[in-house]
Amino acid sequence: MKKKYTLKIFCDFDGTVTKKDVWVDALGKFIKDDNAFSLVCKDFAEGRITSRECIRRELDLVENFDFGIFNDYIDTQELDDYFLEFMDYCRENNFEIVLVSEGLDYYIKFVLNKFGIDLPFYSNELVLTKDKSGKTKLTCNFPHSDENCTACGMSKRNVLISGTNEFDREVSVFIGDGVSDFCVSNYADIVFAKKGLASYCWKNNITYYDYNDFADVKKKLMRLIEKGQIKHKQNAKNLRKDVLLGG
Repeated sequence: MKKKYTLKIFCDFDGTVTKKDVWVDALGKFIKDDNAFSLVCKDFAEGRITSRECIRRELDLVENFDFGIFNDYIDTQELDDYFLEFMDYCRENNFEIVLVSEGLDYYIKFVLNKFGIDLPFYSNELVLTKDKSGKTKLTCNFPHSDENCTACGMSKRNVLISGTNEFDREVSVFIGDGVSDFCVSNYADIVFAKKGLASYCWKNNITYYDYNDFADVKKKLMRLIEKGQIKHKQNAKNLRKDVLLGG
């Protein structure tokens, strides 16, 4: 008997797939001005600056960047203890996983390769230039931005909407934890949230499921499937339709 649904899973990377925020934990070690760094993070968390501006300002604060040292920092990063098990569960059930991140392609590729993970991902692109003294300077491209939105560097919303075929009975699942996940959480059928994202969903009446790790996500999805509760969320469906119609 053919299933009535297919789950399409979209997952944040920093602090979700990985235990720590790789951007802060690895790249942040090259930022010596702690006060300036904290101010940028605070401005972003409180909505005073956009994601793109936050990224550019943080990259401008990087000093004495060295790829060898950066690689050593990235190499210490750990995955959520149950992420690989969750991947196996999704593979066994033909649930596709897509990673969506406001982070940088360089360290995401590094971590995925380290753990032998082959998943599609969308992120911003690290670009290297030289300053007048010949020192390496970091900048960023935004190949997956929304031409009508200047806030997000990487439009997780657009990836989720374009990557989910409702007419083929695909139901979108989003898993995240932070500010860069606020927007997309409005458009997903099923939301798993922790930390800042959980607070945002609660304050904005977005139905979500708390989780600590991917074991929690797996257990809840299994329970929803068993109870026949996998379906499109009407409000999110309407919002997706508005985007597709240019509303």
